[in-house]
Amino acid sequence: MLRNKQIRLPLPPALPVVFYSGSRRWAAAQDLSGLAGKIPAALQAYQPQMRYLLVRERDLLKSIGRPGHNLATLLFRLRHGRNIAQWQESLHALTRAILALPESQELNRSITAWLVLMIERNATLPESLPPTNTLQELDMRIAEEPGIWVKQWLKEGRIEGQADLLLRQIERRFGQVPAPVIERIRAAQTAELKAWSLNFVDARTLADVFQG
Repeated sequence: MLRNKQIRLPLPPALPVVFYSGSRRWAAAQDLSGLAGKIPAALQAYQPQMRYLLVRERDLLKSIGRPGHNLATLLFRLRHGRNIAQWQESLHALTRAILALPESQELNRSITAWLVLMIERNATLPESLPPTNTLQELDMRIAEEPGIWVKQWLKEGRIEGQADLLLRQIERRFGQVPAPVIERIRAAQTAELKAWSLNFVDARTLADVFQG
């Protein structure tokens, strides 16, 4: 950027940001020095001290409620949409927000490519999506074959329902459920939830639920 004369010295400040979309608790240190092992005294003065801002997307969405026109918030809501109706609502809002920006074509293409990649990784579609270059085209694809999308979200809803049931059972037998256990169950897949539910039948302690 200096070579191309896009900036001048002194350098502008930098804000390192980590966007976390998982459901488990973030356990890593938020400073590079905290990620290193034992550091010899002679090297300590040369260790990087950069600290990053951790943005927990789920917590952020809970605190702000329904999205306005902030692009990052709309993208987070797309990533965490609970059902197809919410997903389409967020997609419509995101499309409107981007089209209102000047020279938005490249941003439109980039976000569309990211969403298509996210969909193909997470949805059980019978085949890859045809070439889709804009958010408007993506919205049309969903509207043309809503059954495929509804089926995927129903599958995710069943997983969430199984997790809720297991948590209620654990709370009734063993009392208040610790936060790490809640996070573990919320992040589990169908096979794990099924195994833990079977373990629960004969479990004498909370640890017994997660054996095997």
